[in-house]
Amino acid sequence: MEWTVKILNSASDGDIIRIVQGLVESLGFKEAERVRAKEWKIDFIALREDPISGLEKYAIKVKTKGLASSKEVEEFAEAIIKAKADRGIFLSVSGFTKDAKVLLEREYKGKIIPWDGERLVKELNDKKIPVAYELVERLKKEEMGKEEEKRMGMLKVIRLDAPLLYSFSPNKVLERVVSVIESRYKIKREDIFLEELVVELSTGYVILWSAKKDTKEVKDKAVVLSREEVIPFVSGDVELERKVSRALLESESTIKASEVEITSAISQNEAVIALKLKLADELETPQTNIYLSSRRKVYVPKKALLNLKVGINSAKAEVDLKTNDIKINMAPLPKEKLVEIAREECKKYLGEDTEEISVEEKDSVAIISGQTKRFVFRIALHVYSGRVVKRKSKMKREAIFSEIAKLYPDGEVIFFDEKENRAIVDVMTPKEVVVLEFNLENGGHRVVANLIHPYQIANSARNIIERNFDIKGLELVDFKLHNTTHLELLLESVDGKIKVNADGKTGDIIDYFVEISPQKAREVILQKYKGWEIKKLEKNEAYEAELENDKSILRISLSKDGKILNELDRRLKIDVVREIAEKFLKEKGISATIKEIKLNENWLIKFVGEERVGELVIGRSSGEILKSDVFLTEIAIEESYKRYILEKFNEKNLNTERIVLYKEKGYAVIKLIGDKSVYYAKIDLRSGKILEEDRLPRKGLMAKIKKIQLEAKYK
Repeated sequence: MEWTVKILNSASDGDIIRIVQGLVESLGFKEAERVRAKEWKIDFIALREDPISGLEKYAIKVKTKGLASSKEVEEFAEAIIKAKADRGIFLSVSGFTKDAKVLLEREYKGKIIPWDGERLVKELNDKKIPVAYELVERLKKEEMGKEEEKRMGMLKVIRLDAPLLYSFSPNKVLERVVSVIESRYKIKREDIFLEELVVELSTGYVILWSAKKDTKEVKDKAVVLSREEVIPFVSGDVELERKVSRALLESESTIKASEVEITSAISQNEAVIALKLKLADELETPQTNIYLSSRRKVYVPKKALLNLKVGINSAKAEVDLKTNDIKINMAPLPKEKLVEIAREECKKYLGEDTEEISVEEKDSVAIISGQTKRFVFRIALHVYSGRVVKRKSKMKREAIFSEIAKLYPDGEVIFFDEKENRAIVDVMTPKEVVVLEFNLENGGHRVVANLIHPYQIANSARNIIERNFDIKGLELVDFKLHNTTHLELLLESVDGKIKVNADGKTGDIIDYFVEISPQKAREVILQKYKGWEIKKLEKNEAYEAELENDKSILRISLSKDGKILNELDRRLKIDVVREIAEKFLKEKGISATIKEIKLNENWLIKFVGEERVGELVIGRSSGEILKSDVFLTEIAIEESYKRYILEKFNEKNLNTERIVLYKEKGYAVIKLIGDKSVYYAKIDLRSGKILEEDRLPRKGLMAKIKKIQLEAKYK
């Protein structure tokens, strides 16, 4: 909660002194010392460091009530001299008289600094000094007291010639009535005020009596209110006995009301007879044995009649003070009156007369809808009090545009947005963009921001982009406003487009996004890759293109702004790879057919011939032979080895029992059976060279033993 002058006015003198002392310390004063000697006519002495004049001494005076006069200003000026202070602060919560203000300005300017309550409140709030809880509660109580006094109306104290047997509180009666109205009619209690209170009193009598019954004496007090209402034994009711005892001690009383009406249900003589009859019946004794010693007239509150003001309506209430029953008589306001209130509300808050109006009642509320020249409205009124429960109005869109046309005849509305009870409108004029905020409830408007014209920002952005990017001929095609002051502009040309975010107030470029066109992307790519042909171009997160020349296929990535160009993949064409492989085989004298060409990390070529088979690895893009694996075929190995055996051992009739190729080991195992011997050999698969060989005679014991060994060796 913030400080207000009302809170200060509810504070005591001591409270204000403590508040000021806390503020002085928070303002940077040192050693704020309280001066208690009244003859000094100051409240504080404080020191403060000044960056130019150094340490200064201040005298501070606080006046809590009434305007400070010119005489008090003069006295304070003398007190400053007496205290040997450099200057003073005179704080008067209520302010200064006209003469005092003139004197301060003319004679003591710079010497005495005047503070009133408004200045004190500002300083307290600026320094965020909290409002004490006790002050807030005190202010609430004062306001509640004033409200209660207002609600009670102008009651007067009426003196009665006899005591009241039962007490009467107008506050409690009104509170009960207000609670009933509040609950039954849904009316706020602050709308209910007492205009008149009439109290009906009935006379009654308190009588002291004694009686003889069976040689015993009985004593008590009795209350007689009517012939039918006789209470002979007061002592049997503790609460009643207390009230009777108090009434016997008093000779008169007062009651607070507008008016008192007194009725008498029984006279004093009739009361005596009624009591004797009642006692004789109750005690079963003759009236001659009953003695009445003392009588006192009393008044008993019977009814309270209240005339009430309920909002702009009126009501009557009748309270039975004995049973506490409450009757309320209040009629709803006529429809014509409700419409009149609605019209007045429109005139008051919208400044316009109503043109159309309709009424719909729902429970205790009337919903009045309609329109004026510039607004549509909806007002909820309490049908009994006339209170405005809810008011909702909305300015018509055509009225907003009409107002804008008056304000900016050469302007164009480029943006319009409604949110709850306000509208944001951007108006482009020849020189700038004006951002307006309209209060849709009352039609008020204010300029939120004056922004630089979009074309001016576009020119600035164009110059920056065209200097730094290969994109020319940009023109502004669209713009939007975000968060009132941020402009988003779109510029385009055949070379591409840019999106620019700028500060509309300063024209500063906050950020930009450049995207070249597909046509421009082709130009940028072919500028670097001359002699290539673009076969495919796609736009995703970046431009991705596939290029070809006589020998290769290339896949590249180009950033959308045309700045970053990366090669993603480069590979030879398959026909070129085939030519390289065939040339290699020819140079090596290998007669073979290429059976498979496959691209993995590099090119893999498989070939097959009558004498040679194998694989080549050719560089993906370089065409270099990275690896060659050439192996003899089984047929070539068999024929070569048979020729060798024929030449060496003249063995002609040879049969091949087995040939096993071990490519991973690079050799083959062969076994030949001739008429004379069995021949074993390990032969290099690449060169055909015999790595190992053995010969075994076909007959003899040793041949059988050696065969087991050779079979294991050449398996």
